[in-house]
Order: sequence, then C-alpha cells, then structure tokens
Amino acid sequence: MMTPHRHTERVSAGRHSPQQPKKDIRKEIYNRSLYLYYIFLIAGLIIIGRTLYIQYGPEGFELRDEAKNGRSFGTRSTTAKRGDILSHDNRMLATTIPLYHIYMDLAAEGLDDEAFRKGVDSLSLSLATFFKDRPAEAYRDSLYRWRSEKRRYKRITPRRINYIELKQVVGFPILRRGRNRGGMLIDTIQQRVFPHGDMARRTIGRAGENGGFGIESYFDKELAGIDGVTAVQKISGNFWMPIPNPNNINPIDGYDVVSTIDIEVQETAEASLREQLVKHDAIWGTAILMEVSTGEIRAIANLNKQTSSSGKTEYVEDYNYGVGMNMEPGSTFKLVTLMALLDDAKAGINEVFDTESGVAYMTPYKVKVTDSHKGGFGKISLKRIFEVSSNIGFAKAINKYYGADPERFTDYLYKLGLADKYDLQVPGETAPMIRRPGDKQWNGSTLTMMSFGYALLMTPIHTLAIYNAIANNGRYMKPLLVTEIRNRNTTVKDFEPEAINEHICSQATLRFLKESLEGVVNDGTAAILRNDNYRVAGKTGTAQVAKGRQGYLVNGGRYYLGSIVGYFPADKPKYSCIVAIETFHPIGSDKVYYGGSLSGPVFRAIADKVYSQSPDWGGGAARPVRISEAARRKEMEAEARARTAPQVKGGDRDRVVRMSEKIGVRLKGNTSGKFVRSDSTGVIRSIAPADTLPDTRGMALRDAILMLESRGKTVVPDGAGMVTKQTVRGDSVFLKLL
Repeated sequence: MMTPHRHTERVSAGRHSPQQPKKDIRKEIYNRSLYLYYIFLIAGLIIIGRTLYIQYGPEGFELRDEAKNGRSFGTRSTTAKRGDILSHDNRMLATTIPLYHIYMDLAAEGLDDEAFRKGVDSLSLSLATFFKDRPAEAYRDSLYRWRSEKRRYKRITPRRINYIELKQVVGFPILRRGRNRGGMLIDTIQQRVFPHGDMARRTIGRAGENGGFGIESYFDKELAGIDGVTAVQKISGNFWMPIPNPNNINPIDGYDVVSTIDIEVQETAEASLREQLVKHDAIWGTAILMEVSTGEIRAIANLNKQTSSSGKTEYVEDYNYGVGMNMEPGSTFKLVTLMALLDDAKAGINEVFDTESGVAYMTPYKVKVTDSHKGGFGKISLKRIFEVSSNIGFAKAINKYYGADPERFTDYLYKLGLADKYDLQVPGETAPMIRRPGDKQWNGSTLTMMSFGYALLMTPIHTLAIYNAIANNGRYMKPLLVTEIRNRNTTVKDFEPEAINEHICSQATLRFLKESLEGVVNDGTAAILRNDNYRVAGKTGTAQVAKGRQGYLVNGGRYYLGSIVGYFPADKPKYSCIVAIETFHPIGSDKVYYGGSLSGPVFRAIADKVYSQSPDWGGGAARPVRISEAARRKEMEAEARARTAPQVKGGDRDRVVRMSEKIGVRLKGNTSGKFVRSDSTGVIRSIAPADTLPDTRGMALRDAILMLESRGKTVVPDGAGMVTKQTVRGDSVFLKLL
C-alpha cells in the first residue's frame, strides 16, 4: 500500500514562465494583510506593557508586599477564544466551546461546619446522580476527608462539563452558596470541536497536530486571537485563582474564517467516494467540485485505505490528494494538447489522422503507442480522436505540428501557467512538473508521451482548473477555499475571485473544445455522465502509475489512476468537477480501472446532488434525480422497442451494435465492416467499401460526418437533423439536413 506521508513536493525542472502582471486585487489584499499585521503587533505590545506594569507598577509594589506576608501573587495569560471556521453559508465547521471543571475550597472562610454538615449528603447524592460514576457514599466520604484535611483545591467533577451542565451543577447544595460561602471554584478550558466530525478533515484542518494542516494551520494567527493578562493569587498547590485588578487585560478573540465549502455537497462527495473505493478495493481517491465563475471550491474529499494492526480495513482522510498528489494525468490532459493544436498550431478540428490498427510506432524514435480499443479506429478526425481518446491520434498530431520544435509546445504550456503553483489557502500544495527540451529527463519519446498525459505531473486541482477555464469562457480562475476573514459581523479581509489568465485561448478554439467535450459524453468514453436532466461536458482518463524505480509493473500487476473531469450544465456551466481514484490491477484480473467506470459514478452523484439543490436550472423546479414515473415509462418504451430490431440506414458498426444492445436487441451477422446498415430482422451488413464514397442520405449528422471524414473528406453541414441531400465538390461534401 502506498503511504501518503512519504509524498514529497515536486517542482518543475524547467525555467519559470513569465510572471503575470500584478493585479490591483493582489495589491489590495497585500495592503489589508499589512494592516492586519500592524493591528496584531500593536495589541501585542500593549499586552506586554500591561504585564510589566502589573508586576512593577504601583499595584505591583502592593502585591509584592502582600507576597512577603505569605501570600503569592502573579499574572497569568488568559487564552483568547479561537475564531470559528464557517461554511460558505455561515454554518459551523469548526468552533471553540468552553468546558469546565468544578473545584471546591474545603477551607473557605464562609463555609462553616454547620453549613457543610447540612448540605454534604445532598451534594453527594446530586453529584452521584448527575455523573453516574460512583455512589453517593463515595462522594460523601471524599468530601468529609478533604474537609478534615482542610484541602483548598479539590476537583469534584470527574469530567469536563459544558455550559448547560455547568448551570445545573452550580445549583447543587453548598455549591449554590458561591465561592466564599460554598467554596466553589470554576476552571475554564477552551476546546476545539468540529460539529461534522471528520468531514473535510484535511481541508478544514487541525492546528498544532503534527505541525498543523488545512485552513486551521494556514490561518492560525488570524484564528488564534490575542491572549489577555490576569492577576492571580496562589491558593493551594499549583492552583492560581484570578483576582480583580484594574490592569487586567481581557483577551481579544480570534477572527472567524469563512470557507467556500458547501456542507451538503461535501457530505455527498465523501459518501459516494467512500462507497466507490470500498466497492473496488481502491487505494485512494479524491473528488473536487468548483464553482465555474469564481473558482470557489464547494467540496473536496480525500480518502485512502488503511489497515489496522487487527487487519481491519477502513478509508480515512489523512492526506490532501486533491492539492498535493502530483501524478501523470493520462487522457484528461488531452484537452490541453487539443487546445495547443487548435489555438497555437492552427490544426483543423476536422483534420484526419490514421490511428491504424490500434498500435503504431512514432518516427523517428520508433516510440510504440497503443490505443485501448482493440483494432484501432482507422482514419478519424481530430475531434473524433478526442472523443474516443485515441493515444495514437494525439501522438501523430503532436509530432506533425511540434515534432520539429518541441519547445514551442512546452512554451505554450508554461505561457498558460500550467507549471505554476496556485498558492492555495491550505498548506501542502505541490507544483506541477512539466519538462522542457534540454532538461535532464527530456528524451526522444517525451513529446509523444506528453501528448496523451504522460511524462509530466499534475495535481487533480490543477487539472480541474483548466477544465473550469473552458467552462468559464476561457477565464482561468485561481481555486479559492476561503472568501473572508471576519470579526463578528465586520469584514476584516476578503479574498475576491482572481483570474490567472483572462483568455486562455481564442473564442473559436473554445467553441471547438466545448463541442468536443460534449461529444465525449454524448458519444464517447464519458457516456456514464449522460442524462435527461442536464447536459454534461467532460473527459475520462486512465493512466498507468509508475512506482519510482520499479516502473509501471509492480508485484505482478499495475497501478492505475482512473479519473473523470468536466462541467455542468454544459450549455450554461455553473460547476466543474474532477474525481480521481487509484487502484491496483493484477495481471489477468477483470477488476475495473477505467476512469469512466471507476470515477464516473462519483461525479454523477455529486452532479445530481447539486442539480437537486438548483431549481433554477432549466427555468423551473428541479426534477427529482431518483427514479421517477418518467424513468419507469422510458423503461417500458424500451421494452416495447426491443420486440422489433431498429432499422439503421447507415452508421458506425460499434455505435449501431451498442445502441441496439441498449434497447435489448442483439444484432445478427458477423461483418467486419467499419460501417453497417441493419433491418427490422436484426441483420447487419457492411456498406460503403473503403474505395467508394458512401451515400449518407437518411443518416444522422454524427454518423454521416464520421463516415465521410474517414474517407478524407471535409464535411460542411447545413441545418440539423437527418441528412436529406449530399453534394460532393472536390475534397468537400456539402450536407443538407432537415
């Protein structure tokens, strides 16, 4: 099992990209931070001065004189209340509550023997009934013994009690007489509590635990406040009792920190992620939901498998994989490659590349590249290459346009800012590692491997931010976890959404990328995200994980990172999401490791949860995500259709078979043709030999484009729906649709 604590921060081996111009918002944040610093500095100096004054000022002389007469005095720091961490809608994620111990001064001057004897039995019974830890006789015997010994400071509560319990206990016999007449002393302890348990543990964080982590650690100074100073008198042992003094300084409570976390979505993300990890015996997983327009993180879940000494396996959150795990992203990086090809190299989205039979060797270094689809995809467009996630297609495209000048490609990546850290508001962020020509690790295969997401390292949150930029019309937002520092209801400091890059690519490229991402969901590897309630755009990724010097083959198997990333609703994006899960796949096993199958259900669960909370999507009340009457009716219609095989005039063989099986029809025939037709008897036949141009009239546009582009033609559609007319002019085919 992988041990997350051994992860080390990786930095780019290349030179840094040019820094983005400083923005006014950064200057404003700096000024506010400086202002906050001076506030704390001045307050600290005041406290130090007051402390010295108490000890050496006029009152100090009086206290020292009393000390000479056998009475001990001094000063004690009074702990400030630590500020709260809040959700984006101001609900409590972390807070500090006072807890109390009750002590008794059994030699108090006002506690005479008669009052003690009258109340001790009732007090003992009250304590025994309340705490249920021992009988009343045991309490009574202890109280009598302490009384005879004239003990000045004995704790009578076996545990810490909260404020509500305190109100009850201080009403018990003898104690209700107060400090002087009843000897009651109250010791207050501040305790940090997390109302939602370990939810978002690595993000909310803990202060002082192994150096601290998360928001608690990053904003420790703001949350901590400033301790006060109180004059104290030593009563007995090491118990110092606070005493009135005009120079006492009250503590200054810490500021509250408002996070971006949505509690309901966070709970869904963790529950669905845990379910999937358990189901597939995965090693670790992460899920992140980001608001498109602002970059605010609404949910971030991180879980990894741990086995106890007793052999029990459980999934816990003890490492922030989302921001700290640098790995080869695999096919999710193909979006960046496609962006470079379209925006920088000016490749055409309909340009055709031969993916051969699923195995190809890239010249001049003979780098072997394979596709997961056995038999390959043949000659397909760049858009289709993206939809089916062809490694060979991307390798050929990147070598065609950047093979002679690979530095032009890496320069483009650095210019986008992909190699930079975000300076997130939690510790532990890892910078991506993107090689450059001339680096020690650069070789003849690097450019080819980078085209489909290998030979480079990125964290899940970096991958997500790129997809979020596409959803945000090219505006590349810095991920945000905290929006405000607040002193009660007054804003001390706010963190506005910040754009890293205002235009990550041209508008024309954006349109192609958005269409391609929707195509992956509608007719590609991310079909699991397709649904009737809202549109999704996304991409899957399945990458082998190298384990140091052991490489990719370890212990008779391979480690895989299965991921899925995208945004929704695709027509008006509001949220982007990434899910990444690592598994171990023994050679020859049928264990699931592909990104769509492994991580897709978690993405879908999160998206459905968000959709169910968003009645404005589509202009009306949100339709229920659970199985509805409409869904059952759809199933009945599918059963009715299954009695008759679908008639398909022409289409891609794999797609025709897949769609037929979806409605319960198994087609007959064993043709090896790429394009087929089928009739009502369920027999499929090959059409359009490779040396002829197929007649696409009556076909859906997607099938028509696929067939024609595989013949090296450029398709010019007019309209929408089915093809009604086909006109050939040179290398272009004009399609009229209705």
